[in-house]
Amino acid sequence: MKNFRFILLALVVVFFAGTNVQAGKTEEIKIKVTFHCVNGKALIEKELLKEDGVSSVVADLDTKVVTIQFDSEKQTREKLVAAIEKIGYATEFTKEGTEINKACSHH
Repeated sequence: MKNFRFILLALVVVFFAGTNVQAGKTEEIKIKVTFHCVNGKALIEKELLKEDGVSSVVADLDTKVVTIQFDSEKQTREKLVAAIEKIGYATEFTKEGTEINKACSHH
């Protein structure tokens, strides 16, 4: 009987631990960004991964599109755009007149 209780308790713990991991909803967004070189690509990919809820970042050097997978309970498009602007790049959603401290000085 003790073994049965232990196994039951273990199953309950595993079940709830598994459901907490997938609490948020993963979404994907594609944002056109003004980076132009491999250093900008690497910087965007590295820095955006530090944002809460971001699980994947791929910046395409040819198309200038950054594909981001994120937890929609922790991130929004607006927050992601602000994070990209903070890194030093404008996006297709950047409001005109927004001051951006450019990350790259050679362009």
